[in-house]
Amino acid sequence: MAELEALCVLENQQWPGRRVEKTYSKKKGSRVPSRDMHYDLFGGGDENAIIEKMDQLTVQDDAVKPNRPTEKASEPSQKPPTRRNPHLRGRRKPTSSKKMANLGPNKMQLLAPLLSLVDRQVQDFQEFGRSMGRKFVCTKLGEGAYADVFELRPKDAEEAIKVEERGGLVIKVIAFDVEKSREADDIADLESITREVQLLLALDRMHGFARCRGVHVVSGSYPDVLLEAFRNFKATGSPDAQNRDPTEVFSSDQTYVLIEMDHAGKCVGSISTLSAFQAYDIFWKTAMILASAEESVEFEHRDLHTGNICCKARARLVNGGGTATTTTTTTTTTTTTTTDIDENLVQNMTDEPKANLGLSNLHVTVIDYTLSRARIQSETGEQVIIADPIVYWEDNDIVGNDASDQRQFNTYRKVRDWAKAVEATTEALAEMQEGEEKKAVIDKYQRFLPKTNVMWLWYFARELLARRGRAVAGSSGAARRLQTALWRKLEAVALYLDAVPTLMPEDVAELLASAVQFGWLRQEDVAAYKAELEE
Repeated sequence: MAELEALCVLENQQWPGRRVEKTYSKKKGSRVPSRDMHYDLFGGGDENAIIEKMDQLTVQDDAVKPNRPTEKASEPSQKPPTRRNPHLRGRRKPTSSKKMANLGPNKMQLLAPLLSLVDRQVQDFQEFGRSMGRKFVCTKLGEGAYADVFELRPKDAEEAIKVEERGGLVIKVIAFDVEKSREADDIADLESITREVQLLLALDRMHGFARCRGVHVVSGSYPDVLLEAFRNFKATGSPDAQNRDPTEVFSSDQTYVLIEMDHAGKCVGSISTLSAFQAYDIFWKTAMILASAEESVEFEHRDLHTGNICCKARARLVNGGGTATTTTTTTTTTTTTTTDIDENLVQNMTDEPKANLGLSNLHVTVIDYTLSRARIQSETGEQVIIADPIVYWEDNDIVGNDASDQRQFNTYRKVRDWAKAVEATTEALAEMQEGEEKKAVIDKYQRFLPKTNVMWLWYFARELLARRGRAVAGSSGAARRLQTALWRKLEAVALYLDAVPTLMPEDVAELLASAVQFGWLRQEDVAAYKAELEE
């Protein structure tokens, strides 16, 4: 039997509380802190000045007041001390005021559930873009069916260092129709946008998921700063540049949601070759991220293709001898941000390390929760299930242009067919419950089906194996043997998961337990991952 105790360290993988960074929870904050959210990035006018003016205002009663005896005018009292917003201390004062979009009452009523999550009004997109253009250099990184993703690099050198230390900054722009039904497929609908924001905020606190810096709802014409970045990306001729020019598609009163996130790095789909150390780390870290989310919020991703798993270098300290460490006990330490095993370690390796996980120095992030499912806590404290109905999957017979596409579309169908099979079994059992109280019928995609995460991990293992690269340059004999062994372990995992659904692990936690049992993972690997969480 697997030593399951070694896996208990994966539970409750939550980011430690941050004193400086802004995160979003389920409860709304007070109004003053709410105004201050992301004021340093896309703020309006001098809020301290506004507060000072508000302090000087008094409500005057319009009623007629009785005459009073004339009194000697007293000397004016000293001006009360200015009440400053503590959240703005030390920040540069913004230079422009916010301009709100003018939407009708019907649209605002429909938007109310979404706006309640972010505690924001609908801002004017042009004004928002001008403020962004003054502070940031914008570059388009990629796109999806409904979204465009831009990297924002601060023009101010000091601010650029701060943003880089936080992991960089990207903004995801999603156009959506406030009044559109979900049956249309040419633009996102309000319901799907609200679900994605709910999941984003719920997963923000957990290790391995996108770090949310802010959510904004805007309306209006696409701003020049983003249009320029969009067209520059289009001009590259990249096959990934498929979206049409926003000015050709969207009207001047189009509504968008903008999501600020930490830069998660490059998606695996954009990487042509990987070393054994990289592939091993990416696969098992992704599995551990999913196992934790399954345990915490009954999470299923349901769209875990290579474009939705990103990786970037972890900042680490290396001493004069070249051994990776997370302490500063030596005076010769330096910081490195390499994305693979340390050069000195792979060259001088004579024995296999006790822990193989983490040698590549990669941080892995799972992104894009458009089709995901989870059980989260609502603002009222109730447990609610968030899930996309995925109507268009019912008749999905797309084949794809290559082997990678084929695997991806086959995985969609595996998930669909498994959901249908569970639904049929549940309904059959319900019919047999004569005289007993029957459970309420729910949509098949609202059920918690963690085996779907395992199905996607099979796909992902095959994709990583298809990117198999040569041994790391300069590898010693022991290092070469280790790399061969890591690839063979990944091959064994892919073979193990290439089974009919009934023979697959029930969830990712069971897969991890089997991995320890079969020797694909060690207790030291799990401990190494726990150590990474605590950095």
